[in-house]
Amino acid sequence: MGIDELSGGHPCFMGSTSGIDDSSLMGPPSSISLGFSSKMNEISEKNSSSCFEEPHGNNGHGEIPGDGASRINEDNLSILVSNNNGSGRSLGDGQDGPEPKKRSLHRLNSRQAEILEGFFSVCAHPDENQRMQLAAMTGLGSLQVKFWFQNKRTHVKHLSGKEENYRLKVENEMLREENYMFKQAQNNPLCPRCTNDPGFLQILKELEEVKAYNRMLQQQLQGQHMRIDNEARLTMCSPLFHPESSSANAFGMQDEFQALTEVAMSAAHELFILSDSSSPLWLAVPGGSFQVLNRMAYAQTFPGQMSVGAMGLVAEATRASAVVMLDPKSIVEFLMDSGSFGAFFPGLVSGAATSTKVYNWPQNSEAGYDGAMQLLTVELVFPSPLVPARKCTFLRCCKRLELGAMAVVDVSLDDGASCQKMPSGILIQPIRQNSCKVTAIEHVRVDGSGTHELFQACLSGLLFGARRWVTSMARQSARLRDVFHVTNCTLDVTSRGRKAIMKLADSLLANYTGSIAGLPADAWSVQCGEGTEEDVRIAYRRNDDGSNTAIVCTSATFLLPLPMRRVFDLLKNNLLRVKWDVLVHGGCVKEVVRVANGVGSEDAVSILHVKHGSGANKEIMLILQNSCYDPSGSFMVYSSLDKHVMDMITSPGGEEAMSNIALFPAGFSLVPLADPANAGSPIGEAGGTVMTAGFQILMKLARGTGLCPRSVSSAIQIMTENIATIKDTLLNSHPVFYKIRQPPN
Repeated sequence: MGIDELSGGHPCFMGSTSGIDDSSLMGPPSSISLGFSSKMNEISEKNSSSCFEEPHGNNGHGEIPGDGASRINEDNLSILVSNNNGSGRSLGDGQDGPEPKKRSLHRLNSRQAEILEGFFSVCAHPDENQRMQLAAMTGLGSLQVKFWFQNKRTHVKHLSGKEENYRLKVENEMLREENYMFKQAQNNPLCPRCTNDPGFLQILKELEEVKAYNRMLQQQLQGQHMRIDNEARLTMCSPLFHPESSSANAFGMQDEFQALTEVAMSAAHELFILSDSSSPLWLAVPGGSFQVLNRMAYAQTFPGQMSVGAMGLVAEATRASAVVMLDPKSIVEFLMDSGSFGAFFPGLVSGAATSTKVYNWPQNSEAGYDGAMQLLTVELVFPSPLVPARKCTFLRCCKRLELGAMAVVDVSLDDGASCQKMPSGILIQPIRQNSCKVTAIEHVRVDGSGTHELFQACLSGLLFGARRWVTSMARQSARLRDVFHVTNCTLDVTSRGRKAIMKLADSLLANYTGSIAGLPADAWSVQCGEGTEEDVRIAYRRNDDGSNTAIVCTSATFLLPLPMRRVFDLLKNNLLRVKWDVLVHGGCVKEVVRVANGVGSEDAVSILHVKHGSGANKEIMLILQNSCYDPSGSFMVYSSLDKHVMDMITSPGGEEAMSNIALFPAGFSLVPLADPANAGSPIGEAGGTVMTAGFQILMKLARGTGLCPRSVSSAIQIMTENIATIKDTLLNSHPVFYKIRQPPN
């Protein structure tokens, strides 16, 4: 005797849910039925006798005729209590009797909803004992709790079906594109490598000649760099990169352009070979989130690349793909424009990139960037003081391909730099209108000696790999196109206000990342510490308003013996937040706005409503939160927000007012550690987690330079207590609420 549930969605949605009435579970007149629309309530009252006698009108599977999912009330979570007098007679049965009373509508309060939602996020099928405990905590009946979970599972399945349908459509488009490519390959006269076709052998011969010419060019460049002064290496001071004002060097500039064109074409050729989906050059990681380079196959395919400039450097090479909700032309504009490149990758690129020189540059963006080249200097960061920033100068060029595809190719020219880009780049293939498939290949050689031992195991493409590039690209593209799934929007937020909130959330992430990494170095001064749990790092930056105050950033990194997936879920749970978040400090937390990139997406911007006290002493505060889960690394950044600031952001001129808003972010960055005992588990689902915690506060400066010793001691004490509280909360979470995640059935 049960209820067949309809299709639903993802349990992370904190919105209220209704359910489906089942006559077999109605029981006596005081039993519980579930939230229908008003029309369904009228039908139920008119036919109450048939409902209590047998499942009349049932389709044989316990379902109500018609589209039951469409009748689910998705806006308000409510429980209808039947107040019939037990006669079981309808109004039209021809018998006299007292008219049955109207059913009263009892809605769950915020505390009851939070307890039930929090438990459902980790256990969708509570047993009898757990239902009794929940009933005691919420003040509801055991049957009410039982039916609430049935309704919630129904709603979750309904939304999950929508998400699965969207994913299948995207996969279908990708398969159709791949099928088309296979058909084109069948018409290609080239044969496999085992053939003796003279035409194919001629192509292989020409390929070897191109590789030999590429090696010769690299040797020439290396010889030129050996004559450059050591102090000018990072600024690319060789005559090859200095613009000359005299017209007498026109021939030299032409030779320079031709040499760079040859290098770019050779790098593009290698990128195309690496981007082949059927190539044996790549090995998939557990879970399939990205791929790592097969070193043996790479050495056989490109024998000259393994020895050039590899002394003392560590090689990292990854490949990842994602569907991006933008057209190829717009993506290329973001990648080629040095001013917008940093804003397109918040939390990964520190500030704006610097373009030192351009070649074959278009007069305007409408002309396209096909054939354009530029020397670009980029500084990459990870939000942890134990991971040094990577500053890299490379040649970037754009090339138009067949069928509307585009390629942006990167390759370094300085073999003496501490961070060198081997042929890397991004391949953009259109799928349908305003969407495309993006494949990123990140192949670098870096000096990893400055990285702390906690992150040494994460250097194989996690911190700065291709997965982080495509994830950030997909997130920003969805926000630019306003492709969001909005839930729990109890505030009056328009589309313009939503965009302003998303822009402020990106600024919050960039501010947090830059302060934790201590960049730029001339702005942040390190007072003490290195950033480990035993040695808290404190950096400060003088406030720009002219006052004798400074923004102090305190951070520390520590290890948790929990999988990253579980740590992220526990941090996001609002029931546990009251235990470790000093902003909440025992208050009541409710998510009032959640803007995600899709149904069930864990990349979301939320506004949390925090209520302290009750009655006349009630205090209300808002928290802006930016969070994202990804196998390559996760983060959760938040900051308190006043009500008048929120109104100013969502006003018509909110984007202009954001420049005057000062936020002091706090948050966490998570990196997974693999477990050798569970080598086949997806990344982040097993093993441990390297967690970096940080926060910003405003403090007064000493009369001289630096912070007061008392301020430093206070900041260290706050961080130490926060780490202890977070560890205790995450490691000792209540077993009733937080156990192994179960998918709803």
